[in-house]
Amino acid sequence: MNKYVKKQFIIGFIYLIIIAIIIFGIYCLVSRPSGPTCSDGIKNQNEDDIDCGGPCKKCENIEEIKILDKEFIQTVANSYDLVARIKNPNIYLGGEIINYKFSLYDESNQLIGVRTGKTYILAQETKYIIETRVGSDKIVFKIDFEITNIVWKKINEINDLEVRIKNTEYQKFENSSKLVGVVENKTSYNLDIIEIAGILFDENEKIIAVSKTSMNTVLMNESRGFEMTWPYIISEFKSFDTRAYTDIFSIK
Repeated sequence: MNKYVKKQFIIGFIYLIIIAIIIFGIYCLVSRPSGPTCSDGIKNQNEDDIDCGGPCKKCENIEEIKILDKEFIQTVANSYDLVARIKNPNIYLGGEIINYKFSLYDESNQLIGVRTGKTYILAQETKYIIETRVGSDKIVFKIDFEITNIVWKKINEINDLEVRIKNTEYQKFENSSKLVGVVENKTSYNLDIIEIAGILFDENEKIIAVSKTSMNTVLMNESRGFEMTWPYIISEFKSFDTRAYTDIFSIK
């Protein structure tokens, strides 16, 4: 092989390599999905490891919110209180926005009412979702509860997030009853809103009454009283649970 032929062979070989690289690059751009990415550090769009440039060690695998209980209570004629208890098993992910739906059914399993709402949930939190005074002209025989949408968010570390409830007491009157207590903001933050859920149980730990209230602008180290009132006496009452929730996603 003379020098000219050898030179032409080398040049041709280089051109082949360049063309192969170009074709491979085009193939990668066309074949790789453009939707799912791990840019938010969360596996929430069916991302594969390749979407994170290798093993997705920095991406959080999301565990679904668990629905633990759901119950309805007829309070007065044609009016119902609804409650669901949910749990977020994720360690670092909270639900910044949770859209949910209660569905009400009659004796024939026909849908007779819907109540939708929005809430939030912190990492590893168990939470009561309560809807009160839901009207229905037909008798409710069962309910269903579902989460229709979640916006996940990694929660920045807040070491001293502590909202306490103390001095709780159930009180009976002639024609009404009341659950009272005190909320303490033991954090280093002024909280825009604190939500309080009150749950009453019978001797079999079945939910027999629910209520909720809220208070705005609770300053750090502030204590404030609350009360939740029912316009009737709950004779089956045996025990109660009160929970305080605050939206840390709004803390700057």
